[in-house]
Amino acid sequence: MSSGAEAVGRVSQESSSSRTASRAATLSGNELAELLGAIAEAQDFETASGFLLEQLAEAASSKRVIMFALDTDCRELRDVRSLALGQSRRADPLVVPVNIEGHPLVRCALGLEIVACPSASTQSLDVPFESWFAVPFPQLPFRGCPGSRPLGIPSEEHIGFEVIPRPPGASSGLMGLAPFGAIMVESTDGAALRDRPMIEAVANAAQLAGPILSRMHSLEFLHRTTERVDDQRSLLASIVDALPDPIVITDASNSVIVQNQRAEHLLSPQEGDSEGRRRAVEINNLLFSSFLSKSVLTGGLPQSARDLNLVDPDEGTDLLFEVLAHPLAATHGRDTSVLSVLRDVTDLKRASNELQRQFVRQRITEAEATRERDRLNMILNNVGDPILVSDSQSKLIMMNPQAERLFDLPVEAPEDRQIAQRVRGNDTRFATFISDFTISPSLFRREQLGLAQPASGAALPVEVLSGKIMNERGEPMAIVSVLHDLTKQVENERLLEELKAASGDLEDRVRMATAHLEAQNVKLQWQSSELEKAYRLKSEFLANMSHELRTPINALIGYTALMLDRIYGELTPKQEEGLLRVQASSQHLLALINDILDLAKIEAGRMPVHLESASFRATVAEVIAQIEPLVRKKSLEFRYEIANDIPAMHTDRTKLKQIVLNLLSNAVKFTHKGQVTLTASLVEEHIEIVVRDTGIGIKPEFLDLIFEEFRQVDQSRTREYGGTGLGLSITRKLVALLGGAIGAESEYGRGTTFQVTLPVHSEPLTAEEHIARAAIGAARP
Repeated sequence: MSSGAEAVGRVSQESSSSRTASRAATLSGNELAELLGAIAEAQDFETASGFLLEQLAEAASSKRVIMFALDTDCRELRDVRSLALGQSRRADPLVVPVNIEGHPLVRCALGLEIVACPSASTQSLDVPFESWFAVPFPQLPFRGCPGSRPLGIPSEEHIGFEVIPRPPGASSGLMGLAPFGAIMVESTDGAALRDRPMIEAVANAAQLAGPILSRMHSLEFLHRTTERVDDQRSLLASIVDALPDPIVITDASNSVIVQNQRAEHLLSPQEGDSEGRRRAVEINNLLFSSFLSKSVLTGGLPQSARDLNLVDPDEGTDLLFEVLAHPLAATHGRDTSVLSVLRDVTDLKRASNELQRQFVRQRITEAEATRERDRLNMILNNVGDPILVSDSQSKLIMMNPQAERLFDLPVEAPEDRQIAQRVRGNDTRFATFISDFTISPSLFRREQLGLAQPASGAALPVEVLSGKIMNERGEPMAIVSVLHDLTKQVENERLLEELKAASGDLEDRVRMATAHLEAQNVKLQWQSSELEKAYRLKSEFLANMSHELRTPINALIGYTALMLDRIYGELTPKQEEGLLRVQASSQHLLALINDILDLAKIEAGRMPVHLESASFRATVAEVIAQIEPLVRKKSLEFRYEIANDIPAMHTDRTKLKQIVLNLLSNAVKFTHKGQVTLTASLVEEHIEIVVRDTGIGIKPEFLDLIFEEFRQVDQSRTREYGGTGLGLSITRKLVALLGGAIGAESEYGRGTTFQVTLPVHSEPLTAEEHIARAAIGAARP
């Protein structure tokens, strides 16, 4: 018998010689039989499909023919073979989704219909031909293959093709066939679309050749799939055999289906094995089967690893494995199987057991050592004298708490240099003593040392009693030293000598000192009385002169205001400027005199305190309205926050207003940029007023001086800020009169905070209490 290629060539030559030039020529029965025989004898799908397309192209007088086939998922038609006589082939294959039911190729392939498309209807289709027809390419049905189905009306974009009906009786030949694909034939001049006998002949040839070619296509696909699966199987087997752990797959009866080389070494006997090795393999199979059976009886495979003991066939020693078993789903008629991975943990288990034993021994030893140490510590801690234990190198290895106070730095002062120096001195003296005792042949030594108390630096004379602890070789292993405190003994001796030396002149010194003190006390009492009298007379004079001092200045300010109001006639610009300066200077002088007189009244006890019910929020609001022009003039930010729970106060409203005004004015005065903040809150029965600023601040050394009379931080003649230095002094005295307190905190360059605490309900004062409060305000805060 000739080969498939020879048959294909022979049929092609015979068909070409016998075919006429008429486009309507059809394939005869013999030609179809030879064509089908040549296709069946072809070596592969590529050769057979190419020969078929050549025959169909000659029958249709066409130069280009394309064969489409459904993919394995039946989702699209793919270009599997094409014929382009005298033309180049397309680089990219044609793909048509089958969900486009209105597409002519989809209708041809799935509906097993013959379709024809003239040139005017192919513009919206992605096909390489302008005019063409397509015939179905069926296959024999099988389980799961796509079935032919009638398709609906095509959409507007696919309207324009024609379904060519088959002649009576021809449709019955398609019964029992399933869709496989379609063959598209180009019509170069459009005349072929009118040659119905030729189209029917091409459709008949495709219908007969379809089952053969589809079978060849399926066999080649299965062959490629089988080769790929074999390659993957070989790769998987190599990977599994390369694993150091045994891997076994068993069926429902616990029979081994698949195992790697490591598992074969343990579970499979080999030719030429010794009797001992065969018995070891049999034991391993029994143990493994028993393990799997027990797992099934106890409710299925274990979710975690379980231990399995096997025997080494070569050495005969015990092996311990952790078995990880996983069920495998049944496939292709095979029952459910089990994948078991045996991980060798023999060495790990041995090491774990050894570590466990060592850990238990260590815990027992530590417990015994802890008991002995606790017993020794209890003895040492209950001894009143310092006890130290040093090694053969004169290093301290143990001491009781009494000794730690002398030779260890205290926890509360670890960085105190004086304490550290005293501790090092004690350690040096004791180490010198121990070093001398270590190299001496005597076993005991008693000696006095001069130590020092680390905390106080007081001298601590002690008597050291040391003894050596010898080992089995007669060598000193440790030295125990006990220190007896001799402080009382030495102190008693010193006091006795001092008492004898001082007892002779003690009475004379006492008498002389007493007489001198009495004279000094008389003198100081007289000086104090004179100072108090002069201070009170000064305050009373200033208080009495308040009217005489204020009246001329008020008259000067009044007449200046009348002149500025043009009461006495018009003024020149220079006159007006001079009067404005006189008015400003007079007001400034009046403010200074008012501060001095207020201070004098307070100190003389003549500053009246008018207690009344006053709203704290309303009073502060008046001060804020008064201070806001100064804040805006310096472009500062002013914030205030007053708690809602502050009740009405029983106090002197005028003095409260002056206190808040003095604090805010002082804050604005010394703040160039930033903000001034006022907060008020209720704390129990008192109101706490806090004024913060971001001004120049006050250095720490000047913070206690700001409340003194006539005192400013900058006392130079070229100081930047003016004033008498009485504002804060008067504020403190007013706060004291109202029964409150004032304090200040400051960070130089960052700002200052003043805090005032006033009672919600102030009590009326007597004259004596008034003077006493003024005196308290004059003292430092």
